[in-house]
Amino acid sequence: MENKDNPIIGYSAFIFFEECYEYNENACYIADSPESLKECLEGASFNIKDYRIDTIKLNDILDDYGCSCGEFAMEPEALKRFKHVEGLTYTVEPYDNPFNYGEPDLFVVNIDKKNDSEVDKEYTITEILESFRIFDGVYKGEQIDAAVNFKEEITPHLIKILETVLADPEIYASDENLNDHMYAVMLLGHFKEFASHKVIVDLFSLPDDLPDKLFGDITTSNLPVILLNTCGGSIELIKSLILNKEADDFCRISACEALAYAVVEGYVSREDVVTFFGTLFTGQETDAVSDFWGLMAIIVCNLYPEEIIEIIKQAYDDELIMPGMIPYSEFEDALKLGKNKCLERLKIDLEQHGLDDIHGSMSWWACFNEESKTFSSSTGIENDFYPSDNEQTSSKSQKNKKKAKKKKRKQAKASKKKNRR
Repeated sequence: MENKDNPIIGYSAFIFFEECYEYNENACYIADSPESLKECLEGASFNIKDYRIDTIKLNDILDDYGCSCGEFAMEPEALKRFKHVEGLTYTVEPYDNPFNYGEPDLFVVNIDKKNDSEVDKEYTITEILESFRIFDGVYKGEQIDAAVNFKEEITPHLIKILETVLADPEIYASDENLNDHMYAVMLLGHFKEFASHKVIVDLFSLPDDLPDKLFGDITTSNLPVILLNTCGGSIELIKSLILNKEADDFCRISACEALAYAVVEGYVSREDVVTFFGTLFTGQETDAVSDFWGLMAIIVCNLYPEEIIEIIKQAYDDELIMPGMIPYSEFEDALKLGKNKCLERLKIDLEQHGLDDIHGSMSWWACFNEESKTFSSSTGIENDFYPSDNEQTSSKSQKNKKKAKKKKRKQAKASKKKNRR
């Protein structure tokens, strides 16, 4: 980056004949490099000679150079450069389905443009906490920013909220208007606050469907990273949740996923985790009819299952793992892929589901947008460890997904003219 205050973010294509920039649907397109931009333009409406490739800097984006009302389609490296900029409020959503645990190749970024009075508004800790408490359908982005600024001061209050829920969970489970515990658990995960780890584990160890009533989709979509971020390198409480037969199976699987992520972070060796998982295919871990073993098998496969492959084979023979959830061929493919490649893929998955971008992790929630549906239906993305019942994970299916993905991108480009603003 040539200028710290005005860094280069990426590259865009200006169309001479139309005197406008190339779009992906409603979003001005920003590529990682001139080369990747030229590759993208191969499916566009004009000849490559009809374009001028412009270097796009931060100020160009803030000035809305492409007249896209603050909406940009960024390739992965361009997005990383953009995320390094501090002080901006924005949301990020993958444009398309990632396949085979890979990183999406395009992200839609919407920049929140606020007037000076909104940006300069200061909140007290009391005001922040009060804004979180009762759900009103509005995402509290400004208050979250303020909470981040007051990290040290507000953390004990956030932990206290979770302790209050744990003391009498039925109060929160029966009142959908109470919402501060949702902000609390997400912020503490974002803060990587070790002091909150035990109360978080205790909450998600509650019996039956209490965790789901309290936290909804957080139990599967965000809990793995929350557990990882708050554990401080100690995995014992995560393992205790996995072994807790009274806990909800999906919370236990999220803990398994957190343990796999702990391998990526270097908190524990891959061999130790795989060996531990190998003890959990006896058939006595939960109810006879459960997706527990199939979901855990997906995690084991991603860790490179060499040491316990015989245990996995037996689990298929015992019908603990259903081939419809993960076919045995996936394990064969993982062994062929190799340990390093499997771990690289797992690292990408962790980066994709991280909580560093707290706004990107929360602002898209359906409860904050009446027109949106769930994350998986609005973006087409499924949690990699929680596939839908009809999702096929075979290599053939993944190739078909890749073809469909490319076709979708071309269709989007073909329709860009009518969508330009």
